[in-house]
Amino acid sequence: MKVAVIGGGTSPEAEVSRVSATQVVEGLKPRHEATYIEFDANLHTRLQDFEPEVVFPVLHGVPGEDGSIQGYLEVLGIPFVGSNMTASALAIDKYQAKCVWREHNIPVLPMKLIDKASYSSEICEEIEQSLGHSIAIKPRAQGSALGVRLLPEGGDVAAAIEETLETHRQLLVEPFKKGREITVAVLEREDVVSALPIIEIQVLADGEWYDFTNRYKTGASKHILDPSMPPECATALKRHAVRAHRSLGCRDLSRSDFILDEHDQPWLLEINTIPGMTPTSLFPDAARGDGLDFAELMDLLVNNAFRRR
Repeated sequence: MKVAVIGGGTSPEAEVSRVSATQVVEGLKPRHEATYIEFDANLHTRLQDFEPEVVFPVLHGVPGEDGSIQGYLEVLGIPFVGSNMTASALAIDKYQAKCVWREHNIPVLPMKLIDKASYSSEICEEIEQSLGHSIAIKPRAQGSALGVRLLPEGGDVAAAIEETLETHRQLLVEPFKKGREITVAVLEREDVVSALPIIEIQVLADGEWYDFTNRYKTGASKHILDPSMPPECATALKRHAVRAHRSLGCRDLSRSDFILDEHDQPWLLEINTIPGMTPTSLFPDAARGDGLDFAELMDLLVNNAFRRR
């Protein structure tokens, strides 16, 4: 099968995307004719020249993971791996995604949306009153923990918010929740949606968290497959991940990130519709834990897309 793997682009995560895309191309080569295409102004011409049967977008951040490339491929009528335009746009928007999850009784933290155009110092007072002094500040639509500011011990909330607003127009503010960092991958096989083995993430450096650097630096974090926890907790995590995937209309694959607090209560933080495929990425590890090597995973995903042709 001819598969065009699209990566790169202009987002802050473009270089990570290129690494992921290179891995995907290599994983597809044993069974398919795969080629890499850069996400740039020449994309349309290169797709026309190659005439792919399936496109595999491996794009992280905006543009690319937000429904833009998905809508373009839908207009062209080319089947592609992953969620459609609507689900992609919804999933990358942390605020809207959590509004949907609330309606489906999936546990999410309280939140406050801040817009740069209407921001005032009074908003910070409201945040401290409703969410407390210990908070997490996140861009509304950004991946790989880019732009995230954590105030686990409190601090100058106004200064942190104002500094983040210099580079991001809209922010989501939540209470900072201490706990174990957990991720649950979801994979569709023959229209059956199921959760892969749970992974706990442990950052090896003291005092650090799973930020952009520790996500992609070799040896910076440890992935623990099927970590120890009460069976009912593991069941709940997998159930929430599948429901999060379905409630947004996601397709083929996703990865949901949770915090598991000291009471073994899971809190869903976000969902990734194009999980990383780098050598340090979590989704391939979860698939291997379920008996799928990387080449088998890539083959399954492109065949999912091809069946939609």
